[in-house]
Amino acid sequence: MLRPIITAIAIATAFAATGAQAATLSQTQHFAGASAQSLFDLYMTASGQEAITGLPASYLTVDGEPVERGEVGDQLLAFCFQPEQCGLHARVLDMEAGDGVYTVVMAWWNFGWVSAADPAVYTVDQRGALDSTLVLTFRDTSTGAQIELVQVNVPDYAVSIPSPDGTVEEGPLSQIVNTHWNTLYWDGVRRQIAN
Repeated sequence: MLRPIITAIAIATAFAATGAQAATLSQTQHFAGASAQSLFDLYMTASGQEAITGLPASYLTVDGEPVERGEVGDQLLAFCFQPEQCGLHARVLDMEAGDGVYTVVMAWWNFGWVSAADPAVYTVDQRGALDSTLVLTFRDTSTGAQIELVQVNVPDYAVSIPSPDGTVEEGPLSQIVNTHWNTLYWDGVRRQIAN
């Protein structure tokens, strides 16, 4: 189970060399009555992503063909408010599965990257900053399953993100991303488990 972690460390080291300010997020979420495989399957399928978020999502092969289940090399487009306007772009870098433990490593970027209060902090044209690296580990427990999240290189600059309801979310991007994992993903996972 070391290959995904080694991948994440290599990417984090490359990012750190750019000198950009970034944060590392870490969370562990418990889901009673679920299995690691069911949670992994929910996250790694287009229909599961849509069920969790309530918005269109797709996994695409390197050739741009839609597939139901993401594999290494595939791209995830999620939070698609319109067909060509998706708030999350991720690419599956590595995966491992076995013995009740499933791990996926993704290059991960969302529209918050280009919502800096001061665009002078951007380090990458039209993307704001390099992708972060997300490592999700789905693990069986005695009462169900848990998801362990480590996300490195999340930009730490101040952002101002308008919401569809007219409100504006402001603060360090890393703090907003950390909160959104709960409100946009884990709450949705819990709703799906309850169904």
